[in-house]
Amino acid sequence: MENGLENNDYNDFVLVHKPQLEKSGVPQHFWHSLYLKLSNQVYDAGEKFMLTYMNDDDEEECEEDTDEEQTRNKINEENTGEDKPPKLKVVVSHEDGLSSSHEDSIFLIDHAWTYRLIDARRQLHEVPGLLARLMSLMELNRTAEDNDDACIDGVLGESWKYNRTYSLNIQGLSTEDKQPVWYILDEFGSRIHHSDTPNCRLVPLLYASQNIAYDLLFPLRHLEYGEDVTVDFAFNHPDPLMRQIHLLPWQHSDLTHVSTEHPEPDDAYLSRCCNYKAPVVGDEIILPDTSKQLKVFSNNSQASNNLKHPKFVIVEKEEDADILYVSKNRDYRKISTETHQFISQFPGEKLITTKDLLAFVSRRAGTKDQSGRSIGPKWLPVTFDLLLALPQFVSYFQQQKQKGAQNIWICKPVNLARSLDTVVTNDLNHIIRQTETDIPKVACEYLTDPVLYLRDGIGPVKFDLRFIVMLSSVKPLKLYVYKIFWTRFANKPFSLDHLDDYNKHFTVMNYVTGGEVGDNFFQVLWHEFATNFNQQFPSYNWEDTESNIHQMILEFFQAAISEPPPKGIAHCPWSRAMYGLDVMLKWDTNHAGEKVMQPVLLECNFFPDCERACWHRKEFFDDIFSTLFLGDITDRPVKELH
Repeated sequence: MENGLENNDYNDFVLVHKPQLEKSGVPQHFWHSLYLKLSNQVYDAGEKFMLTYMNDDDEEECEEDTDEEQTRNKINEENTGEDKPPKLKVVVSHEDGLSSSHEDSIFLIDHAWTYRLIDARRQLHEVPGLLARLMSLMELNRTAEDNDDACIDGVLGESWKYNRTYSLNIQGLSTEDKQPVWYILDEFGSRIHHSDTPNCRLVPLLYASQNIAYDLLFPLRHLEYGEDVTVDFAFNHPDPLMRQIHLLPWQHSDLTHVSTEHPEPDDAYLSRCCNYKAPVVGDEIILPDTSKQLKVFSNNSQASNNLKHPKFVIVEKEEDADILYVSKNRDYRKISTETHQFISQFPGEKLITTKDLLAFVSRRAGTKDQSGRSIGPKWLPVTFDLLLALPQFVSYFQQQKQKGAQNIWICKPVNLARSLDTVVTNDLNHIIRQTETDIPKVACEYLTDPVLYLRDGIGPVKFDLRFIVMLSSVKPLKLYVYKIFWTRFANKPFSLDHLDDYNKHFTVMNYVTGGEVGDNFFQVLWHEFATNFNQQFPSYNWEDTESNIHQMILEFFQAAISEPPPKGIAHCPWSRAMYGLDVMLKWDTNHAGEKVMQPVLLECNFFPDCERACWHRKEFFDDIFSTLFLGDITDRPVKELH
């Protein structure tokens, strides 16, 4: 890519940008003019368009204000003694109109603000003039009583009517750098309104030679002088219900009539998700001889550097190994029929390691209500797959709002760990717009009453616990839990405000470097945690709580193997796997109305990072390999779950 851009001529421009242009539907006759405008930084939209005030008819055709907006507008008027500022729109100002066939009829639109969600509040506080500019762009009034935090809350809430997004899917970038980027168009672009019959298209483009993103505006037909410029905010959604949902930030609709029952994925969908070659399990099963020393091939340096058990030896070639301890998918059919090696994976384990399918599997451990509707187990938060069940989620959200529920949700990518691209919000518009990124997500009901840990000098904070679980057999189920767990804590006292505050609402601090988060990384050893827990909660014994967690883990894996593939994890005698399960505790009541600590399963990770585990106990990988491949847990901190 870099070599192709050195000459910076048109052919190289097309070579680099063609995939973006074709995906965005930019007609080819615009490409050369676009190249010239990008190369010379030509912003000529002002020669063809202008901003003008909307009239009463425009206001009626525009979005209906939600209850919250009507209340905010009324407060603004009462506090300032002025009406809400009139809205602006974009119209064609060129006397001859604008031809969609003319090669020059494509225009660069600049961005007023580009950011990632984790940085939004900090940037609004720190970047001079940014908050004032966005308030003006969004036509938000600042009253004498409003401090910066109040104004920032207003901007962040209103931003989901203006936000647009793109991702940098470039080879070599880290997972963090590939996270979705959000941006707000400049004062001109932000005044282009929606229409179900648009006359223009507005799409993002990353100009590679300068690594700068723009939006491109081009007409879909001939535009007359004085005509309003409009685009379709939901042009990717032809289905009427999905269009209605994706237009909710601008056009309120009541969708409470939609069923909230989560549709179950069919076998074809599950097979595509798991995508593995099934093992051949016949009457004669050939396994490596565990009475001799076992040769291990691993692409995991933590295992290679820390495995010291005399029954195992590290080898350099896969074909020499009895055990493949690897993080990439394998051909289970070849392993079962040719190589007969142990493998550190199970066919179909994506059912538990992706958050959407985890919820699908976990619901089997629940019950049904009087109407026959499935109720998930108490350890599973209410969860919706936003790819398969967005209408059901929107209906549930609106029903909960009508009931006066807190309605706070955590939106997570289905296949990322470490809280990457994860947000906590009570804003339906925010959640709907999250589905526009390239990363499929789930929405889980946020734990509003978690059990908190008292940190010296800080106060009560959220925490979660990482448990290592080992699965050595599906038929019969052989499941083990590592008795040494590790703890993770938030850096600020818990409260249900500033839901975008990472230090308050997230606990995964050891992966964030620099600044406030990395500098405040805090940890407590498992045995210290148990002692402190009993001191902080004298009515709740840690051993009992830990036992409840273990029971939850057992129920989860029982549900995961209760159905044959592709709905369940497949039986494979050569498979042995380790998973990292993240658990929280919340306050709940039992059948007798007594206050109890309820374990909650957050996620299950394949091939978890075990740096801290090795730090806690240098024999960690000896324990894991002894359990998985020898079935020996004698004198090891391992418990078999029955």
